Amino acid sequence: MAHSHDKDEGSSESTAYETRDVKVRPLVQFVVGLTIVAAVTYLVVFGLLRMWTAGADRRDAQLQPATAVAAPAKPGEERLPPEPRIQANPAADLKTLRDQEEAILTTYGWVDRQAGVARVPIDVAMQRVLEQGLPVRQPESAPPATGAPASLAAPRGADKTVKASK
Repeated sequence: MAHSHDKDEGSSESTAYETRDVKVRPLVQFVVGLTIVAAVTYLVVFGLLRMWTAGADRRDAQLQPATAVAAPAKPGEERLPPEPRIQANPAADLKTLRDQEEAILTTYGWVDRQAGVARVPIDVAMQRVLEQGLPVRQPESAPPATGAPASLAAPRGADKTVKASK
């Protein structure tokens, strides 16, 4: 079948592109509908979470141990859950530990007052070691050695004779 050509041979009836602008009304309707669906979804999820949270709170209140009801905490008494406990603020706990350790290392205090054992700041202790030296056991207080002495083997490749150097 042959196609007949009109008098205008340079133009075509078929168009492979949009000839008009975007329709604004359907676009606005889509955006409004999408916003409504998002708002309804948010409200449904918010309501479900509140409902589940309220139910969990009621169940938790019913599951309290009988000892907590029978023996209320005395004024000034802090009740802690059994071990292991979750740290509520690990950074603050670490800072507290470091502060305690720093206080032990930098202050004077008794370790055992009855035995006369005290602690001194670490910088003072290091200064005393530099001035007085480390304690040395006296030879007469050492217990006698028993058994055969260990053999001193020279390292491999070392000369068996030892030369005295002055």
